[in-house]
This record gives sequence, C-alpha cells and structure tokens, in this order.
Amino acid sequence: MKKVTIAIMAASVMLLSCESKTKTTEGSSSEATVQTAEKNAEEKGAICLLDKLSIRETAEPKGKWITSMSLGEQVKLTGEEQTNEATKKLYVKVQLTDGKEGWTPARFLAIDGKVGVMQEAASVYKRPDLLTKTEKKYSVMDIIAVTENQGDWVKVKGKRAEGQYIEEGWIKSANISNNAVDIAAAKFASMAMAKPTMTERIAALQELLKNSDLSSSSFISVIEDKIKDYESKNTPIDVQDVKVDEEKKEE
Repeated sequence: MKKVTIAIMAASVMLLSCESKTKTTEGSSSEATVQTAEKNAEEKGAICLLDKLSIRETAEPKGKWITSMSLGEQVKLTGEEQTNEATKKLYVKVQLTDGKEGWTPARFLAIDGKVGVMQEAASVYKRPDLLTKTEKKYSVMDIIAVTENQGDWVKVKGKRAEGQYIEEGWIKSANISNNAVDIAAAKFASMAMAKPTMTERIAALQELLKNSDLSSSSFISVIEDKIKDYESKNTPIDVQDVKVDEEKKEE
C-alpha cells in the first residue's frame, strides 16, 4: 500500500512539473512574439516625400508643432497609426534620427521605400511594360522613393518637377542614383532654383558649388550649366535707362 501511495505522489509531482514547464515555455514564446512584433514595427521605415513636412504632437493638422522633415529624409515608424476624425486622413507616428517622435500624414510618406534621385529624365509607365508609357516624365534631380522592384523596372513615388502632386508610376531603374551626395545636391539645387529672381538663383547655386561636402556629386556639371543658363537670361537693367526714367518722372 505504501508503495502504491509513493508511486501516485511521484506521478503527481512529475505531472505538475511538466505543466509548469509548459506554461513557462508558452509564456516565453508569447513574450518573444510580442518583442519580435515590436522590433519589426520599430525597424520599419519610410521616406519623406515633401520638404518641410511637419511633425506634430497629435494626429491633427493643428496639433502642436514639434519639427519638420526634409524631402528624402528616412524615418522610423513606431507602429502607431490613427485616422483623424475630422479630415478622415491617416496619420502615422514616426521617429527621427535624433530620437524625436511625432505624428505626420501618411500620404506624404513612402512606407518601406528607398530614397533615390533621377540621374536622367525618364518617362513614366503605368506598369512595368513598355506598352504602358504615359505623357508624364521625371526630370533630372527629381527626388523619389523606390517602393517596388521588378527586373530592370522600379515603382517610384514622388513629386515631379513638372507635377503638382505626389504620384506613383514605373520607370527604368538605370535612371536612378542612390548616392547620398547626389540626393543632397539635388535637394539643395531644387531649393536654389525655387528662388524668386534669377540673381538670387545664381547666387544660391554658386554657394552650393562652394560646399566641399557636395563636390563629388555627379550633378555638379548640371548645376554649372544651370548657372550659365540663368546668367544668359539675367539681363541687367541699364543704368542709363533708369536715369532717363527718373528724369521723366521729375518732369
């Protein structure tokens, strides 16, 4: 009888031990799954497609402003997203390289995209097929994000120099540079060329050429040609004509 009792007790201890190990394993597995999901969310990134895109404390157009992002800047996604009730627009929470976090409209980002810049002007296609060519084109130094690859084709998202909105389409991958210096040179050249007067554009582009950090860019010759073009169109006002106009006003 004693032997039977001892055997039952031993079996019970072994059963409880197995259950404990199973629960511990299940708990560890569950925790590991959560940690993996959080890690994947943190590692997921996006490319900013609009210069000076605002980051705010809340997911709304008038939320408190924190900072802004640069065109082509890469950010991390925290995994949090929210649809604004008033605008019905989707917002995502992002983290910048300096650790700052905030909310920004998802429509101005290329999720899981890779930043690039156009080395050559390129036609836009509806699909990765030569028969689907459109009338749209990306210009040299347009900054875009590559979101998909298919052979020697890439799907890109971004605003064309001749366009008004952020668009998507397919182009040949050979037309794109992924060089960080080229991307930076193109971004600052675009800002210089947006100046209101020819004189200001010329001065800004000349200042850009003085930046040694950008001297290795393949766009240096393009920028130099642009300066020459602006200079040829920037006809100075004849001083004598100004004096004549002033004399006429006095009369």
